[in-house]
Amino acid sequence: MSLDPSRIENKNRNAKLLLDMLEKRRLKYTVEEETDARTHVRIHFKGNDLPMTLHIILRTDKQIASVLSAIPFRIPEEHLQTAATAVAAANHGLIDGSFDLNLSNGNIVFRLTSCFLGSVLSEQLFSYLMFVSAETIDRYNDRFLALNNGEMTLEQFLAAAAGDAKADESKE
Repeated sequence: MSLDPSRIENKNRNAKLLLDMLEKRRLKYTVEEETDARTHVRIHFKGNDLPMTLHIILRTDKQIASVLSAIPFRIPEEHLQTAATAVAAANHGLIDGSFDLNLSNGNIVFRLTSCFLGSVLSEQLFSYLMFVSAETIDRYNDRFLALNNGEMTLEQFLAAAAGDAKADESKE
């Protein structure tokens, strides 16, 4: 499948803006891939508890920028139902992005996507995508781990998630 040259150019303009923003903010990053089809940038963050890696991927074909981050542990088969309920509760309160639980391998991945079809995203939007993702992952990754390790019950997780939703509503 050949890629539309105007979509390649648009992806390249967005990729340049992203990299310029990262440089301006003096963030350490690695360009994992830079092709006509996609740009893939990896950034490591140290949260309040667990480290996280954000993968920012710009796709030419779909004209989207996605932030993806895998939680650094797997959910064993015997905890998948509990984890699925926890993921659904976490997602219920989120305005942007979501956690996805892969039932076949126990991986949880956070995903946030924005379309740039016919436009160039702003530095502020790239910053928002990156920092909202990091904040959301940091808020939930330790809870998913505590639930997985038996240090938190599902009821405690649900109460914490409900408290997050109420706190977010009061900010509006």
